[in-house]
Amino acid sequence: MKPTHYLAVLVRISSILLILFALRQSSFLLGLMTGQLSGLTVSMAFAISSVVIPILVAIFLWYFPMKVARTILKPEMDQPIEPMNAPSYLTVLLLAVATYYLYFAIIDAVYWATLWQMSERSQDALAPLNLSQENKANMLATIVELLVSVTLILKARTISRKMLSLAT
Repeated sequence: MKPTHYLAVLVRISSILLILFALRQSSFLLGLMTGQLSGLTVSMAFAISSVVIPILVAIFLWYFPMKVARTILKPEMDQPIEPMNAPSYLTVLLLAVATYYLYFAIIDAVYWATLWQMSERSQDALAPLNLSQENKANMLATIVELLVSVTLILKARTISRKMLSLAT
């Protein structure tokens, strides 16, 4: 198997995790549709999109894992697997860590976007939902997590080379 095949397996696993996240997020949508979320005003379009977008991305990742894997890995890296050297191991490790953190950063981004949407819509209510400074700091940290995860995924090979050059 080539590295793209291994990455395609990881992409499929990520699609399963996204579906599970969308199912968990759908409880918020169902609560909104049935009126059980009293006092919280959120746009129905926003609530639907927070469920539909992860499902659509998961479906895309499920049906096109090789296409996604080929766009992430460069053709010169997609050689039959031989015993790997230290830079290759480090690159794989960086990709695994970055994918793990990207998954949780996406979940956090949806959570903070939902909370922000709820606070914006509740400003006219009797008891508006205000975001604390800590919440705003967490939102900023989530944006940084997203950026760092994507950068690690896109530049894993370069970063692993730099890390190894520092070690020697």
